[in-house]
Amino acid sequence: MYIPDYKDNPEAYEIEERSRPDEMLMLTTAGEIAVNILNTTHNANVLDLCCGTGLSLECIINHPSVSFIVGIDISNPYLEFAKKKYSKYKPQPVFIAGDAVTEPLPCDKWDLIILASAYHHIEDERKVKFLERVRDLLKDSGFAVIAENILPEYKEGDAEDYARAVKQFYAEVLTTAKQKNPNLHIYVEKLIQRVAQYGCDGDYEYKVSLPIFLRDLAKAGLRVVQQKRVWPEDSEKLSSNSGNFVLQICKE
Repeated sequence: MYIPDYKDNPEAYEIEERSRPDEMLMLTTAGEIAVNILNTTHNANVLDLCCGTGLSLECIINHPSVSFIVGIDISNPYLEFAKKKYSKYKPQPVFIAGDAVTEPLPCDKWDLIILASAYHHIEDERKVKFLERVRDLLKDSGFAVIAENILPEYKEGDAEDYARAVKQFYAEVLTTAKQKNPNLHIYVEKLIQRVAQYGCDGDYEYKVSLPIFLRDLAKAGLRVVQQKRVWPEDSEKLSSNSGNFVLQICKE
């Protein structure tokens, strides 16, 4: 069965994301927390790691406290889309093509770092290194805002059980999308199925459970200031420690 791809296709990616109430609620909540941080900051340097098409910048792009914004992503097509989207804004974001774990950046320290669906695009063996970089890039007074899809718990190292958790998560994603839009186009449905397929295949999508995520944060020397589970509303749909989470993070 053919499943359309959204990788390096910014138009398909934006359609998939904007058709998912769970994802947009997560991004909106992350934006609200970022705005609250910026409200108490002046001349802020903002970094968006794995920025994609720039969806996670929409809530803060006009904030008066922002003086410098950098977005980094490995996908050139996504970045070209983001450049066009924000071409008329001041300050205009600087977009850098590169690996979020290793790419050199124009500033050593940042007031605000955004990680919207960033952590789960980093391979498992590099996740702690990625989070350690976030720690090192944060100013002592800085914060990171993490918006992340969290899987139901599974047996570590068990590929079959991991695939079960991925399928369970995305079954609920699709149910929520269809409840919001009963006439959801089959193309969008298949785009959502593509995300799930990547996860099952262990390619491009490397989501984890909440205990693993929190363990990685602790290993990296990062502390959770606040944690919100924003989706689903009904805890019976997914276990209470899975779904979409938004966290405010600082150095330990």
